[in-house]
Amino acid sequence: MAELPSAAAAAADEPDWTDQVTDLIVDVVDRVHDATTGRIIGLAKALIYGTVALFAGLVVTILGIILISHLLDLIPGQIWIPDVGIGGVLVLGGLFLWSRRQAPAS
Repeated sequence: MAELPSAAAAAADEPDWTDQVTDLIVDVVDRVHDATTGRIIGLAKALIYGTVALFAGLVVTILGIILISHLLDLIPGQIWIPDVGIGGVLVLGGLFLWSRRQAPAS
């Protein structure tokens, strides 16, 4: 069996430079992709989950108010008394939120 010349043997042991350059490019592209797209995807997920949670909370709040109103209507007596109580609680909540508002920057 013939032996390989020393230059050919040395070239066979060294990795191909094209593979190294390709790996470097792929690594850089992956890092840029993770740094940009990963953050945007996380932000989009947070925005979607927040919106869904907001609407679900709004629905639960409205249904809770309706349920409380119907349960209070079962109490014997005047119907308007529980309605005034619920209205008062909602007005106080609105006044509290109104007092927490911030003036727009001008």
